[in-house]
This record gives sequence, C-alpha cells and structure tokens, in this order.
Amino acid sequence: MTNYNFSDMKKSAIFSAQTYGTKTTVEIDHSDLNVDEVMDAFQTLIVGMGYSLDSWKEWIMKTAAEYQEEEDEKWNDVKASMEQDVQRYENLRHSTDEAEKRMDIIGQIGNDGLHYGIDDEDEFELGGSE
Repeated sequence: MTNYNFSDMKKSAIFSAQTYGTKTTVEIDHSDLNVDEVMDAFQTLIVGMGYSLDSWKEWIMKTAAEYQEEEDEKWNDVKASMEQDVQRYENLRHSTDEAEKRMDIIGQIGNDGLHYGIDDEDEFELGGSE
C-alpha cells in the first residue's frame, strides 16, 4: 500500500528530456497535476527536443483516430450482441405465441385429440406392432 504525504503535492513537478546534448526541463509549481498540465509539459518537451509542433499535432490526431477506431469496434460488438439478443427474444416470443395459439385451439375442442382427425372408429396403436 502506498502512503501519500499530501503536503508533497505543493512541491514542484519536474519533467525533463535530453537529446543531442540539449536538456529541456518543464517545472510546474505543484504536484497534483491534471492531464492537461501533463500533456502541455510533454508538448513543451517534444518541441524542445527538436520536433515541430505540427509533428506533435499529427501524432495526437493519429493516436486519437486509433483510439476512436477501437471504441467504434467495441460499440459495434455491443450493438451486434444486442441485435442477437433482440432476435432471440423475437424468436422466443414467436414460439410462445404459436404455443399459445395451439393451446387455444386445444382448449376450444377439448383435449381429446380430435383436432388430429382421429375418431372413435379409427384404430390407433401407440408404440408400434407386436
């Protein structure tokens, strides 16, 4: 378990990058940073390392598009699963409706098998001949 000393939040946050013998440092006067502050620090480091601001923006846009594609795939999977659930429900409902109609017919004529076209004079044998 990590113990936090909240008095340390007032200490500075320091980000540093060094390339080609040049060191770029970003210091922020507190440690309880939000994501915007961290990303601003990274942008400053990237530009300080010699990359253009346009390269940084291009990377951000490309990465955002990849994240969006991942999210779209997840939602497409969720949508497909929901559509399958709806189809299963519709099939079950249809099956239940058919069973209810059959029971209504049986209930109207009595449960004596007459709806199958068998009368008292027909021979009907269960299970096969002996």
